[in-house]
Amino acid sequence: MIPPRLHELRLYYNTTIRPELLRLEGLRKRILRGIAVSLAAIFTVGIVFLVYDLGFLILILVVPVAFYVGSLYLRIERFRQSFKPAVIQLLLDFINDAPNFRSLEYNATRPILRDRFERSGLFRPHPDSYRAEDYIRGLVGEMAFEMGETYVQEISPASNRLEVVFSGLFVHAIFNEETSGRLAVWPRHKLRRLKRSVDAYIGSRGRSADIEILNPGFRETFAVYAHPGTKVAGILTPPMQDALLEFHRREGRDLYFAVHDQDLFIGLEHGYDLLEPHFFRSNVSFQLIRKFYTDITLMLQVIQDFDQTH
Repeated sequence: MIPPRLHELRLYYNTTIRPELLRLEGLRKRILRGIAVSLAAIFTVGIVFLVYDLGFLILILVVPVAFYVGSLYLRIERFRQSFKPAVIQLLLDFINDAPNFRSLEYNATRPILRDRFERSGLFRPHPDSYRAEDYIRGLVGEMAFEMGETYVQEISPASNRLEVVFSGLFVHAIFNEETSGRLAVWPRHKLRRLKRSVDAYIGSRGRSADIEILNPGFRETFAVYAHPGTKVAGILTPPMQDALLEFHRREGRDLYFAVHDQDLFIGLEHGYDLLEPHFFRSNVSFQLIRKFYTDITLMLQVIQDFDQTH
């Protein structure tokens, strides 16, 4: 799945997103200059206190210095919290102009709910730690969807320490027509690590459905499980298998996929925080925007394929 409209995205970036990035870049630099001046002033005052033995005055200065350092911290946090919503909303406005996508909305702090994650059957219910943010919802064709970043951990039975189970984009979409069947697709190399999740799926009547997958590359890369009566080939059509496999090979990132009656779930792992701004280096980068756009449009294209073929 090659991201569509990349040429248009480059033009939109130059005319709309880049000016906003430059505005935010100016804010970042002003905060950095404030921090540099503050450190220089604190260093100078410290030298003066040492030279003239004015240590008794330090107690008087502690409160205003702490207050000023706190105000700088708040400015940094305001910068971080304003950066992502401003840029993502511009990008969603661009995606909204594409055929078949509409009503895309973004909320920086709202989570995609834990019950969606657990209902997928891709991971063991009741994880020990679940965090989510960067909530996006909208319509792809006639399918309503929601997605967000999730970070999930479980206590390892071997080490008794928290280990990451999933970190990335998680999507929940709903078929607009009555649909039945249950299917789960895991990266094959993760089966051992996700043994408890797979065992739980088998315990709820799931079974291996690899024999129903005719694409040898897909069968080698992904493990497919389904419940009795599920039309696997009708859900995972050959074009869908080709597209998911091509993305995995091109990007080198793990995909998770599940259908639970009318609910569609997709997980895309990544090792970075979507559009989280850098503070000590520039954020004016088309590649930063392109990476986020690629992830979002991959999810939307998979949903679109299901909307068109089911």
